[in-house]
Amino acid sequence: MSDIPYTLGYDIDRALSLLEGFEVVVHETSTPFQDKVEERKDKTPVVVRQLKEGDCIYLTVARFK
Repeated sequence: MSDIPYTLGYDIDRALSLLEGFEVVVHETSTPFQDKVEERKDKTPVVVRQLKEGDCIYLTVARFK
């Protein structure tokens, strides 16, 4: 992944701007606890995982308190 920007820890908007021109798929993960989901719903998603498979970059994002 040397020619692909490393976006771990970036908010999703910044990560997508860095990866402009690449095919990107975003998957959001969350806590199984409904009260925690509610308190984090207005937070900006942050990239917690980045994988490259073929021509596609897969980003996993999560929301934090």
